[in-house]
Amino acid sequence: MLSRFGAGASRKLGVLARVVWPLLAVSASVAASAQAAAAPAQAAAPVQAAASAQTVAEAPPPPGQVRIRVINALTNAPVHDERLNVALREDQIGSVAMGTDKNGFILVDPKKATILRILANMYADCRPRSELYTNYSVAAILSAGVTAGNLCSSASPKAKPGELILYEVPKTYLRQYPAPPVDSLPHSPN
Repeated sequence: MLSRFGAGASRKLGVLARVVWPLLAVSASVAASAQAAAAPAQAAAPVQAAASAQTVAEAPPPPGQVRIRVINALTNAPVHDERLNVALREDQIGSVAMGTDKNGFILVDPKKATILRILANMYADCRPRSELYTNYSVAAILSAGVTAGNLCSSASPKAKPGELILYEVPKTYLRQYPAPPVDSLPHSPN
């Protein structure tokens, strides 16, 4: 029996499900590994007040995992409310939106993937246009670290092994007018 949307919609939904489920599995495994890593830390000694976000930033990511660090290019502060589109293979059809934590980090377990692609979502990307759809080598990130291009400021810190640094700025949709916009248009009833 055909649905009211037709057989074509059913095929498209099947293709979409085949693409999205593996990506959701990757994000679920990342969340599970983060919880597993957090459990021993909670059972350890009490957290000292001197420990700060900077100490967290100094620690390298777990072996075999990539830490994406998202920084506001205007303030050099971590971007804590971005949801980067992350894809883990070269011929991907879709990507998974992964949120940054309070320190601007996203921890990704690449598993067997050889490349990583990222695309800004809620912020404006500071990479040059030629670098927007770059396939970053997972091996290069794990061995030496990668800092993406930054057209928005002069900051360019060296990434640590296992780290990919991305610069973004807040999107602003307010245009700069020589004079304020007109409050009421001639055809407006007000």
